Amino acid sequence: MTRTGLFTLSGVLAVAGVLCLLLGMSLKGGNIRDHVAENYAQYRTDGDGTNYTCTGSPSAVADELAAQVPPEARMTDRGVTYLRYDDEVVIVGPDGTRPCTIRVEDLGARYSSGGFIFLGPGFFPGSPSGGSGGSPGGPDGSK
Repeated sequence: MTRTGLFTLSGVLAVAGVLCLLLGMSLKGGNIRDHVAENYAQYRTDGDGTNYTCTGSPSAVADELAAQVPPEARMTDRGVTYLRYDDEVVIVGPDGTRPCTIRVEDLGARYSSGGFIFLGPGFFPGSPSGGSGGSPGGPDGSK
């Protein structure tokens, strides 16, 4: 292959690489916080998160959210569905007199202090997957 052919081939490969990068970025998925803010009405915000109203059953709304932006973990506890994402935890369920609400919390709020540990290992970073399943704790087993 000639020198000009090699330069042409490297240019074509560079353009193809950039196109693949852009395609991958577009297919990555959206941001759950933006999706909720664009599609649901906000009714309250505080230091830990933002609440939105929704219609229908909380489980159907959680299914819709998970279909739009797939969570890293999902758990339901007493009629409330929790969806964990990279930077947020989304809580879908009733709130007082409101039958369906969505709460978006930053992971740094309650999450970092173990606020969702009752949901299992998918909701507590750093815990071993079998840690709550009766395996002994500590370096020398149970104390």
